[in-house]
Amino acid sequence: MREVSGEVRRRLVPALMVGVAVLSLPVCGASAQETAVQLQTLTVQGQNESPTGPVEGYVAQRAATGTKTDTPLKETPQSISVVTADQMKDQGVTNVQQALRYTPGVMADSYGPDSRTDSFQIRGMSADVYLDGMRITNSWWNSQRLDPYMLERMEVLRGPSSVLYGSTTTAGLLNLVTKRPQEKELHEVGVQYGSFNRKQIQTDHTGKLTADGQWLYRIVGIGRDSDYQTDYVKDNRVVVMPAITWRPTDQTNWTMIATYQKDKTGSSTGFLPHSGTIFANPNGRIPINRFAGDPATDLYQTETMSIASLFSHRFGDALKVSHNMRYADIDGVYHAVYANSFSPAPYLDPAQRTVSRYVDWWDAHRKTFTSDTNAELKFAGGPVAHKLLVGFDFRRMSENGQTGGYLDATPFDLYSPTYNPVAAPAMTPTPGLTQRQAGFYAQDQMRWGDLIGVFGLRHDSATSEIAGLEPQTDRAWSGRAGLMYELPMGLTPYVSYAQSFDPQFGSAPYGNDRCLDSSSGLCKPVYGEQYEIGFKYSQSKDLVINGALFDITQKNRKTWDATSNLGYTQIGKARIRGAELEVLATVARDIDLIGAYTYLDAKVEEGDNAGKRIETVPQHQASLWAKYRFALLGNPGFSAGAGVRYIGSVWDGTDTIETPGYTLFDAMIAWENENWRFQVNGTNLTDKEYFTACLARGDCFYGSGRTILASLTYKFGALSRGAGAAAR
Repeated sequence: MREVSGEVRRRLVPALMVGVAVLSLPVCGASAQETAVQLQTLTVQGQNESPTGPVEGYVAQRAATGTKTDTPLKETPQSISVVTADQMKDQGVTNVQQALRYTPGVMADSYGPDSRTDSFQIRGMSADVYLDGMRITNSWWNSQRLDPYMLERMEVLRGPSSVLYGSTTTAGLLNLVTKRPQEKELHEVGVQYGSFNRKQIQTDHTGKLTADGQWLYRIVGIGRDSDYQTDYVKDNRVVVMPAITWRPTDQTNWTMIATYQKDKTGSSTGFLPHSGTIFANPNGRIPINRFAGDPATDLYQTETMSIASLFSHRFGDALKVSHNMRYADIDGVYHAVYANSFSPAPYLDPAQRTVSRYVDWWDAHRKTFTSDTNAELKFAGGPVAHKLLVGFDFRRMSENGQTGGYLDATPFDLYSPTYNPVAAPAMTPTPGLTQRQAGFYAQDQMRWGDLIGVFGLRHDSATSEIAGLEPQTDRAWSGRAGLMYELPMGLTPYVSYAQSFDPQFGSAPYGNDRCLDSSSGLCKPVYGEQYEIGFKYSQSKDLVINGALFDITQKNRKTWDATSNLGYTQIGKARIRGAELEVLATVARDIDLIGAYTYLDAKVEEGDNAGKRIETVPQHQASLWAKYRFALLGNPGFSAGAGVRYIGSVWDGTDTIETPGYTLFDAMIAWENENWRFQVNGTNLTDKEYFTACLARGDCFYGSGRTILASLTYKFGALSRGAGAAAR
């Protein structure tokens, strides 16, 4: 059922009945002319956008991540940002963490250009990654790393979200929405060439399989051969993602998406010591491209095969049933050699040139199954309209593999390296690991005139079974409550409260992931809660302003034990208070703006480091991106963009080492017509050398150097999204 505008809803709520289509109801007591005007408004709002479909420009108006229902963003009492495909295209992003650089509340490059995973934080904490509403991350490695070209949008839900998604971090989550079959025919083939000898070809095709549109298809393909910022490290990728949609009636939609993806890269992070990076070294600074591993054996490779089913059926306008599931099979190989920076004196010689290195090998085979089934019922109880959601979700992950490692005491010169092959470690099978999580949830979205309420409750049971150990089972209730009031000028203030539940599974057998303050080595669940007040303002897609103040408390947060450098401890209590502001605007139809500001006060309140700032969390972040469309010599279709990003200083977790803040500049220029698009992007244009974080355990992480990327795309069969906008 299409969502109605606030004015129409206020008039119609008293007349709502179960099973009655809202759009067809007349307004009691209103004239025929009045009613006709309102219905015209409804048609425009109800058909322009879906929460999973294409968005023209940078401003999305609807999303499903915050409520698991098709809901306007301005009616969701929690902070959500949407990064659209058009924004990703204009900014020339090549991975997920780059796409988040202009999003409030997000530290997009927490540990620099990490080749192993997308390292980002939301509100000062690591966040889980979901794909089409189902979780895909289970640990820091051996997970599928989605390519932006596979995605229609990214949705950042900030703050606890366990009431709908179960065992997730207090940070919230990132939900990636895949490209799905479309009725409108679209075909494109593109090539890229850029810094570090990056060569990529990509293609996307969608349209009708049958003339009546009952069957739709889509296929996305990517092939890449590339080097990396770090010497001897590759960034190769192959992706094939076919999808098919069956729509036997306008009430039923069933989409199947298959994916094959193989990534072959290496260890871009050398875990370089403080001396020679953030601190002075008599030999100067260690080069940004320094590879501390072994070129003969270094490998980080993941091979993913998955199949997803996304099904929904409506029984009239009042009831909708959805069932989504995914099975994924992932093979991972991680053979790494890296600097031993985790000691008070990492250098072996007085000249501070040579270090010992760790040899660390992991092989794993992981299988995951995820499902989510829910029913959505719309009805009226007196003057209150309800959208009730009840559901059950289940996730199972099993993993087997082998691991081996040792400390190689052979001196390795970080300033003039000689790459002698290291010996392969003796491999030992890791204990079989199985994780299961199941939860029941209920949510009621209510509306009474101008007052909007969202209330939810959930119960989770999560179990981790490790061969040779007693199973670990954690259970918890999670809740959420939010109230909004829609003012006539487009301003909607809100207040909300939410809880999170995050079991720390599978810690004991995996070396440094264990908790040292636990007799078993197993970590306790992390619990969190958040109070948030904010506002959402929008009159149209030309101006959207979102702001929030929040207070987060987190218990049992894991932190690295710098005294032993052997694992983690869990601090009693951490508190993060902050503010966010987001502005999306179109000025005079030719200029698109994205502005963001974040303030975070993140400190430990209980534990050994009480009163200290939480590591790697900048207190201030700000960014601004602008795109200008113009004609040149009478030829339309040109656009130019520029952005600036400021990330404030961060601390090491003990308030001993401060990593300085930095300011970076990006730019883009493009030309587009009905069939062609040519674009050049540059990031960190001044090639500023900086560090994203330096930790108390002894290591530092370089940020991304200057990159240039040129792309050429040929489109045929239909106009691509944005071509008309670019040419106007």
